[in-house]
Amino acid sequence: MRRDQIAKDRQPYLVPAGGYPNACALVAPPTPRMLPLDRRHDAGFPKAHAALGRLQGTLKHLPNADMVTRTLARREAVMSSQIEGTTSDLHQLLTYEATQRTGGLPADVRITERYVTALQHGLDRVRVGGLSLKLIHELHALLMQDEAARSPVGAYRETQVWIGPTLRIEEATFVPAPPDRVKGCMDEMAASILQYAPREDEHTVLPLLAQIAIAHAQFETIHPYHDGNGRTGRLLLPLMLAAEGYPPLYLSGALLRAKSQYYAALASVQLQGEWGPWLELLGHAVVESCDESILIAEDLLALAERWEQELHSYRAHSATRRLPRFLIGHPVLSVQQAAAGLNISVPAANGALNNLLAAGIVSLVNERQWGRVFQATPVLRRLDQPPVPRQGR
Repeated sequence: MRRDQIAKDRQPYLVPAGGYPNACALVAPPTPRMLPLDRRHDAGFPKAHAALGRLQGTLKHLPNADMVTRTLARREAVMSSQIEGTTSDLHQLLTYEATQRTGGLPADVRITERYVTALQHGLDRVRVGGLSLKLIHELHALLMQDEAARSPVGAYRETQVWIGPTLRIEEATFVPAPPDRVKGCMDEMAASILQYAPREDEHTVLPLLAQIAIAHAQFETIHPYHDGNGRTGRLLLPLMLAAEGYPPLYLSGALLRAKSQYYAALASVQLQGEWGPWLELLGHAVVESCDESILIAEDLLALAERWEQELHSYRAHSATRRLPRFLIGHPVLSVQQAAAGLNISVPAANGALNNLLAAGIVSLVNERQWGRVFQATPVLRRLDQPPVPRQGR
């Protein structure tokens, strides 16, 4: 990373890279407490906050919203992992969860499943205790547990790292702080933005979405871990919203579709201190993701209601009639999952799934390979649909 790549006001934060005296590393400047917003970027945040309100209102009044958000969480895990180059898709992740076997699946399906575990752990913790550095370490350890033999997990990196097209630090596009500066940067970020509270000398309150934008960009600039920084940093986005009482909002689909712009926007923050592109992209991603989540929720529940009508000949509280709404959250499932989820016996679950199989609502995935694992293809098909752009956004 050359000095002339860095904006003048960021050059005081350049230091020799750890172990590479002829290369420069950027110690993250102090976390900003305010952002210079122009009209275009400032206008995007009210629209994004309004979209969050729509999502909150919709999910609050939808029955079985927990099943919808369960499926959306797995969709998020797939897309956040794909930003980092994994190949596993949603169907493969759900098949792995249903079978706990990897035969015939991409090797990186386990990586994606770790994201699900970390996300749920974060949601459970943040709603009662807020977001802390301890929790971020826990998230990283869960995400990277398969890499523990190669590098520290749940602990700050101990070596200099860099981002670039080659293995040469001199050709890097970004070199974050030396390892001995990471803890100080993270402590400062936590005090300034993770536990944000207005100060007496500040005349304005930083909007929640601005806090989220700053936290993610600052985390990626510090780059505190040896690996897994992108996935860990993207977990901050839904968790900071959940800490403030919002339903889970998953942005990785929008960020994956704008992957090159996403990386370029973060680079603008890191190298130039230019926040505009990142704020604009985040605002659009929030609106797009809220609208997409609302449409998916409505479509999946309408699908479940249609299935319930097709099964009207069965008793209202029978396992057969209860399964359609369970399928929204488990579009690929085993007999054992259905039994545990509906709190019924395995034979009863098997019989109910056979009824749905006869009605054409589910199909067997691959009985020879996986045993009796069923899938609700219409749910998977709907989840794979690209979002329809809103008019006049």
